[in-house]
Amino acid sequence: MRSKKLHSTSKPVAVSAVEARRLIAMIEKSQVPFGESAPVFAEVKAQVDAGGPLSTDDYEHLLDLVKKAKDWNKAVESSAGTQPEETMGG
Repeated sequence: MRSKKLHSTSKPVAVSAVEARRLIAMIEKSQVPFGESAPVFAEVKAQVDAGGPLSTDDYEHLLDLVKKAKDWNKAVESSAGTQPEETMGG
């Protein structure tokens, strides 16, 4: 059986700084709760801010967080549509 897990010594990927910053901005805008991913996001963001290349693992973490952010936004929009905006006064 092959493991789908990548080695920790993954090579840098060719992701433009503009693309990486766009993905980071998308994640931050969503205000998705990171949980255990917070340290990973902070590390990747610091690396991008410093102009360093992203490893394959870092890029995949970033893409995973973007997916979570999109799912979070969909859930927030869905929730906003089903919950009343105001409660009735008594």
